[in-house]
Amino acid sequence: MKLENQTLILSFGDETLKASLENNATVREFIQSLPVTFTMNDLFNREKFVEVNDLEVERTISNYSRGDISYWTPGKALVIYYKDDDEPIHGLVKLGEILEGTERLENYPGSIEVKIDIE
Repeated sequence: MKLENQTLILSFGDETLKASLENNATVREFIQSLPVTFTMNDLFNREKFVEVNDLEVERTISNYSRGDISYWTPGKALVIYYKDDDEPIHGLVKLGEILEGTERLENYPGSIEVKIDIE
């Protein structure tokens, strides 16, 4: 499957965000499961996360930026980072990046239901 010009759509509450996709094995495997709806929990007022099935991993990184959507390999979790901090987090695979509106996630404290699909 070609990932060029593909966009991830995240819907929650009355919001819809679009995200670019990386071109890696983890993304290719993850998008095969779409569309999907998760209840995502909040962690450290910085990120939303949910445990997912084990995904294929080629290589990992130890940093993230606000708006990144990542797969955290040690916890087998899909993570959406809506705030930055300088804490290194080992074992990340970047899946994509929210194009705009990341700050809207701050308006949804605690757990939220998020539908993820591909455009």
